[in-house]
Amino acid sequence: MHGIRTWPWLGGWAGVHAGLLLVLVGFHRDVRMSGTLCSWTEGGASRVRFLETLTAWGNPWPVTLLAAGSACFALTRRDYTAAAVLVAVPYAAAVSCKLIKEWAGRQRPALACVSTHADGFGFPSGHAVGVTTGFLLAALYVGGRLPRLLSTALLATAVPAAEAVAWSRVLLGAHFSVDVLAGQLLGAGWLAVALLLLSRRPPPGPRGRGGPGTPRSAVEAVP
Repeated sequence: MHGIRTWPWLGGWAGVHAGLLLVLVGFHRDVRMSGTLCSWTEGGASRVRFLETLTAWGNPWPVTLLAAGSACFALTRRDYTAAAVLVAVPYAAAVSCKLIKEWAGRQRPALACVSTHADGFGFPSGHAVGVTTGFLLAALYVGGRLPRLLSTALLATAVPAAEAVAWSRVLLGAHFSVDVLAGQLLGAGWLAVALLLLSRRPPPGPRGRGGPGTPRSAVEAVP
């Protein structure tokens, strides 16, 4: 992405979330922090409605449509490998999340402030995985093909949006804080896989945009 060093940025983002996860686990503050955040919804029904609207953006359909939309954008550029990655990686992230949930078997919160019902196990948060992989991957790929100001604005919008949707799960009482942080880190791992695949893909188009004989370094770079 223009003006952004993707790997250092992603490493820093993951490091902050991993650090918070370690603090919550090491000092046994997960339940307390989750209860504190969840109690915010006790302020009224309007807060719950707002959070329910926000958390809906992390449901499977919005994330799937975003992945499909970014893949269609790649197809318009004859970037077929990128189109496959933009669809396959979010799907793989969702499958891996489901498998880990069944393996971990961690129950969801049973706090007095719980204001939404969710089925299945809670660790890691599927919403956190979905929005981290889906929102940020789409923003990085599409933004890398826009002017610098627009690409920066797109990422600056996608990151807070993904954070807000992920943490709305704790505010609604559907997940513990550790569930969300683990989901974000799992999503970041799949995001790194996607970026690695994109960096090694062949040049877009049947013979590459630069034509035969053009070095790959001269072809459009991956963000």
